[in-house]
Amino acid sequence: MPDRDTQEPGPQELLRVEGVVKHYPGVVALSGVSLDVRAGEIHALLGENGAGKSTLINVLSGTTQPTSGQVLVAGEPVQLRRPRDAQDLGITTIHQELSLAPELTVLQNIFLGRELRRGPFGRGLLDEHAMSARVQGVIADFGLTERDLRRPVGEFGALTQHVVEIIKALAFDARLVILDEPTSGLAEEERVMLFDHMRRLRERGISLVWVTHRLDELYGLVDRITVLRDGRTVATTDTTESTPADLVRLMVGRKTTSLGVIAEGRTPAERPADPRAEVLRLENVSRRPVLRGVSLTIAGGEILGVAGVAGAGRTELARAILGADRIDGGRILVDGEPVRIRHPRDAYRLGIAMVPEERKTLGILADFPLDKNTTVSRLGKVARLGLMLDRRRERAVTRDYIDELGVRTTGAGERIRNLSGGNQQKIVIARCLFTGPRLIIFDEPTQGIDVAAKAEVYRLIHRFVAGGGAALVISSEIPELLHVSDRILVMREGAIAGEVRPDLRGDDLEADERVSAEIMSLAARSVA
Repeated sequence: MPDRDTQEPGPQELLRVEGVVKHYPGVVALSGVSLDVRAGEIHALLGENGAGKSTLINVLSGTTQPTSGQVLVAGEPVQLRRPRDAQDLGITTIHQELSLAPELTVLQNIFLGRELRRGPFGRGLLDEHAMSARVQGVIADFGLTERDLRRPVGEFGALTQHVVEIIKALAFDARLVILDEPTSGLAEEERVMLFDHMRRLRERGISLVWVTHRLDELYGLVDRITVLRDGRTVATTDTTESTPADLVRLMVGRKTTSLGVIAEGRTPAERPADPRAEVLRLENVSRRPVLRGVSLTIAGGEILGVAGVAGAGRTELARAILGADRIDGGRILVDGEPVRIRHPRDAYRLGIAMVPEERKTLGILADFPLDKNTTVSRLGKVARLGLMLDRRRERAVTRDYIDELGVRTTGAGERIRNLSGGNQQKIVIARCLFTGPRLIIFDEPTQGIDVAAKAEVYRLIHRFVAGGGAALVISSEIPELLHVSDRILVMREGAIAGEVRPDLRGDDLEADERVSAEIMSLAARSVA
């Protein structure tokens, strides 16, 4: 695979990073990273969590200054001491967690901090007419109207908010737009629309540096790919010269399956061959209009996958089982006995726990340490006489989970917000395990984490079911479901559209494609 980091700057090169090093106390975040981005190209930046992607983005955004090395824009060395320096050079970063003010209008957000004003020296009242006129040539291309400019940005969904950030960049003559996980949280149709917007930016001659964990998004869209590992540049390659398996090997140096995921799954011999004790049964469960007559069973030692497009009812199904939403028809049985689950507390008492999709808002207590995040769902288990919290015991329990699950941290007292996404997810799983569950519901368990962390999450799921637990795995990624599941239910419009069984060997590409096509067909087919 060609490494182009040593080539001389070409006439079309917009950005070059040469030998950038960044030291933090006790940590080398970047160790001689190099990157070149051409004018009018979409350039993907890949690497597992901790590879240095975020630090490199911060250097290019002007929020972090490198220890050594240099950045060149259009062949000229530049100093990016603050975000405004990067913006003045036409470099705009759109972070995964958008920085928009939801109560302000779209127009106010576009010009926030760089407002146009009337009067001499630009010190008078806001000139909304001038600001609106400045973006008129852009908004129509991205599906916005003059009326939309006057609406609070909080009224729009995630896709439109990304578009607002893009328009904000174009309003100030951006030459390079850095997109950090822009498709996280978007529905499939929204992802497709965002990709169209990215192509439109490329057609305008604007360069994009795109950070993503989803390798399936790259092909047919990205021109070149740079891979980082352990703070170093591993390779830069044309998309046409690489496969997902190649990229994963570059990122983590490990073997992958035909599905493009790290080859660490249960073998056919480890999967349940004979019927086991039924843990959960749903009989015609409904919650109109989001669930309609859903029936399913899960046995101990089994992983049941749930597929479907956005809005199919997958998360609503999980919430109904957990008691977060009350059902209005049908019944739920645990260990063969009908139960009434009116609150998540009822579910926890019955041995049902959940790893939620929205990790940052629903899964973690960001400002609390790991020990609090681990024990919060069952504080009675670390209390003396059930009354007073035993801090020593709480720390000991958390340290055990840190060791068992391989959490990368300085200790049980570290704030969870300081951990990578994959390590945060491990602590959320530890919290579920601490409750002593029979069934864990995993809703998008690997969203926003790198391929190596995904493999570790799969390993934790496999370990749980190997001990007799049952797992319900909801995922938008069909390769993930094929890799991890024993059976896959496909949902459509709040109902079960069908069931498929993946190839247990996990190395038959034709079988994988056949089952994937069957899942997509069921997901798109109308149900009565």
